Amino acid sequence: MVAGSFVLHFVTIILYLRVPDRFTAFTVFPIWVWCGIGLLLSGSAFLFFRFRLSLLLSAIWTITFFLMADEARSLGRLGKPLPYVGHPENSLRVITFNCHSSRDLITSLRPYNPDIVFLQEITSHSRVKKLAQALFADEADFRHYPRKSCAVIVRGKISHYLRIHGTRCQMVTARLLRGPEVQLMNVHLTPAETNLRLWRRDCWQAHFHSRLRRRAELAVQLAILRQKTPANQLPTIIAGDFNAPPQDATHRLLERHYVNTFSHVGTGWGNSFPSSFPIVRIDHIYASPDLIPERCAAISIPNSDHRMIVADFFAR
Repeated sequence: MVAGSFVLHFVTIILYLRVPDRFTAFTVFPIWVWCGIGLLLSGSAFLFFRFRLSLLLSAIWTITFFLMADEARSLGRLGKPLPYVGHPENSLRVITFNCHSSRDLITSLRPYNPDIVFLQEITSHSRVKKLAQALFADEADFRHYPRKSCAVIVRGKISHYLRIHGTRCQMVTARLLRGPEVQLMNVHLTPAETNLRLWRRDCWQAHFHSRLRRRAELAVQLAILRQKTPANQLPTIIAGDFNAPPQDATHRLLERHYVNTFSHVGTGWGNSFPSSFPIVRIDHIYASPDLIPERCAAISIPNSDHRMIVADFFAR
């Protein structure tokens, strides 16, 4: 048991630090899953056989969880303020929400009084228009991409709009009423592979190709964003359903130039899917360095399979 736990720890550390594509089926799980299995092995070795070395290994697994688990870092910030109902003073509020199964968007979104809303899996144009009017009245502007079921709503005026055909991605330039002119990119990447039969070779291949597709999509979208918006020209927010947890290598395309808001200031349990028992954080808000994140949280919404991500920024 101790030997198995030790080998699992060695493999886990290597794979989560390097995140190789061929082992996506392993790293798609939150690291606390493997920490739990390792602790079960080492703890059983002590409980049944009083093998003292297992106590040291259990301590190592515990330290690994607190140092490497995404959830541990955000739970450690529980004392910090959450995004509260109503609009914060001198802040820019952004919401991203995969609203496929949500029944009443107005009731869910309006109490938080956002400036920018990113929506995924919303097919009805009339529903987007009604929501925009309910949120911002005559100050609203929006763009809906019905074929790909995504929308961006702002309190302000949209000046440029681009749809990337073949992907579920929108790019918008908007002048906000309570903030600067910003560049916005609404992202909904290829759905993640759900095959968890790790004893089968086809499972590992499916996860491998799934990650490659998502990374290729995001690489194309970021290349177009850089082409349309030269570096440092406008504050930029990239948000949506990435279908990839924060440890996924797909996010490394963004980490050099953008900040993952929840990873930086998020409070509480940030996992967003499935809403009833969220075990993975696949909904993200990234921002360029000229937007300073202040607060971020995942908010549970009734009758929804995703949690809503709310973030507040201070614009320099």
